[in-house]
Amino acid sequence: MFDRPRGTNDWSPEDMVKRRFVESRFVQLAESFGFREVSTPTFESLELFTAKSGPAIVRELYAFKDQGGRDLALRPEFTASILRFYVSDLRSRPKPIKVYTSGNVFRYEEPQKGRYREFFQLNAEIIGGDPLLADAEVLALAIGTMRSLALNEVKARIGNIGILRDYLPFAPADQALILHSLDKRNFTMLDAELARLGRTELSEPLRKVVELSGDAPILDDAREALGGAGAQGFAYLRRLGVLLEAYGISKSYFSFDMGVVRGLDYYTGMVFEIDSPLLGAEKQVGGGGAYSLAEVFGGERVTQTGFALGLDRLVMAAVAEGVPLPGRRLTAYVVPVGESTREAALRVLSRLRREGFAADIDLLGRGPSKNLDYANAVRARFAVLVGENETKRNVVAVKNLESGKQEEMSLDDFVASLRPVLWEGEPKSDAQGREQSAGSGRPKKSRKKPRG
Repeated sequence: MFDRPRGTNDWSPEDMVKRRFVESRFVQLAESFGFREVSTPTFESLELFTAKSGPAIVRELYAFKDQGGRDLALRPEFTASILRFYVSDLRSRPKPIKVYTSGNVFRYEEPQKGRYREFFQLNAEIIGGDPLLADAEVLALAIGTMRSLALNEVKARIGNIGILRDYLPFAPADQALILHSLDKRNFTMLDAELARLGRTELSEPLRKVVELSGDAPILDDAREALGGAGAQGFAYLRRLGVLLEAYGISKSYFSFDMGVVRGLDYYTGMVFEIDSPLLGAEKQVGGGGAYSLAEVFGGERVTQTGFALGLDRLVMAAVAEGVPLPGRRLTAYVVPVGESTREAALRVLSRLRREGFAADIDLLGRGPSKNLDYANAVRARFAVLVGENETKRNVVAVKNLESGKQEEMSLDDFVASLRPVLWEGEPKSDAQGREQSAGSGRPKKSRKKPRG
């Protein structure tokens, strides 16, 4: 026997139906927003990631040499690949360019619950849009994905790293160290760096400002803490909040948080993180913001904003909240009663599948009793028994496996009686079916107990 590699997962059919459901909600919403799907390689030149994040990133990557001696790495995220694709092929297209993708990414780090070496992301990017309008659009998509999944405990925390960049009177390399210490809440490191730079008086206002979070009034507090600096950035955040409400997003789904720093060099303005507090230490399910990377990869400077959501953690968040994620059900299990009816049973099976129903058939030549046991075990809704007498009379025997009721009917009548309810227990949301008005806030919380 072989064990799976450390930090990876095997996903059962029951797991995958939940994961595909969550992914489908994001994809449907992204398409409705006018985003279009792209795909990029699973591995890229190692230099692509070191150009984006610096040489220190190598220790966090699955980096290797191929048989031609080229330095490659499995992608740790999608943004670098998409910007590389933009610079090489997409930049002549009309702006803005709105794209999304999903798939597996890889990071070499210590595995723990919710943190894997192979994990899955949902990603969206806008390139070439008006900064404020594009930021509002990506936030509306990210928050809308949470709403479409009926997640109640998940909230976007929005900041603006540009305010801190404007406030810090240091060269970019020194700024990066300060921002990194704020991002990690490492105040010992903060004080040491400020002491090195001879600006220890900045420690108190920086500590104060990154602790501020809440509704729009905290922006005044933050501006005061910074001595009036960052007026343009604070006004930007206020306007962003107004636009989100125009999208129909209740304030209960987002807050302003000056502690959202995301201390990476390429972030330039609005930044945000989305947390699910029920997940504990690994509570972050997504994040993103405005950044500048095209020129790093050889293109012209252009506005860019985007985000990534962790598919693994979104599913975990839904389970933790007790959201009734769907279970894919087999509509019908066809049972040939004797080998002489095999061909007739296959014709019934094919008709059901053509009509769009999930249908399966006995493949072991078992008797009706064992086939019914199997149909119950795989949670089929109906067993369709095809015997010689039924075939001669152009009917089938349909057994409802939930009620136990069995009756004969024509195949046409059976098909007509079915409704393709392909997802069971689908959560209600204000993004599908418009159960709620745009400004009515959050869906009602599920009363079901969390699973698992």
